[in-house]
Amino acid sequence: MEYAFVLGALENILGTSSKRSKDNYAFHCAFCNHRKPKLEINLNTNDEGKNFWECWVCKTRGQSIYSLLKQLNIPKNEAQEVLKYIKKGKKYEYKNDEVVELPKEFQELHTASKQSIIANKVRKYLYERGFTDNDFIKYNVGYTTNGEYGGRIIIPSYSGSNRLNYFIARTYEGAYFKYKNPVVSKDIVFFENLINWNKPVILCEGVFDAIAIRRNAIPLLGTTLAPSLWKKLLGGETTDIYIALDLDAQKHAIKVAEQLVAAGFKVFLLTLPGKDPSELGFRTITKLLQSATELTFKQIMLQKLDL
Repeated sequence: MEYAFVLGALENILGTSSKRSKDNYAFHCAFCNHRKPKLEINLNTNDEGKNFWECWVCKTRGQSIYSLLKQLNIPKNEAQEVLKYIKKGKKYEYKNDEVVELPKEFQELHTASKQSIIANKVRKYLYERGFTDNDFIKYNVGYTTNGEYGGRIIIPSYSGSNRLNYFIARTYEGAYFKYKNPVVSKDIVFFENLINWNKPVILCEGVFDAIAIRRNAIPLLGTTLAPSLWKKLLGGETTDIYIALDLDAQKHAIKVAEQLVAAGFKVFLLTLPGKDPSELGFRTITKLLQSATELTFKQIMLQKLDL
């Protein structure tokens, strides 16, 4: 690891670290003295010579190891022991942020005419999946009749600042490919604007699962934690996390649970009876959530052996 010396030098100052996603390491924050390691530092110096760091509790942050050491009032000779391992940057070319836009053919379902044959077909399909009229409004559900995403239900996702960050497009009648999603990064928090980071969070696999769960549910759009989601979890006051992945994804669920337990979260793993949350429905999922017990590290190891 090319930054092993940097890590060792920082641990001499900040104490033992914990590995996070990619090249991030978490330390106990000397600014707010939070009981958990919330000061996260990226040790992979980018081409501009920067190592971004931030405490996800007190929000103290900076763009370089130098700025961190300066704010910590580290003596010059100690700071130099760290900085001598930091590589110098070179010219950095910035890329424009990805822009996500809803299909121009997008039509909101809750405002669609009750006489529309297609809108009624979409409603019927979603009612059968457990959706309500309130869900159409809450999630801004829409549909398209033509264009690139023609014949599909559109469910948008918005960031914490209510900016569109992704959407899923799912066919509501026979098609070879059920999903046709935008070609942009999935490193987002789906339904972020609806999440209370101070309450227990429920992680599930798909968007339909999250809507069936209803409260504080985040679809992973897969089986791993995206870096953006990981940072949000570390930066919030959430202590309890429930994992409700499909039965065929239990190996991935255990891996996610292990990552979360190592970071100090209380983790509860739901055992789904052969169906995913969208098939089980709100009432059944609620009962499973209420009866879930906290996973210990020992239980995680035993579950890994059984898989």
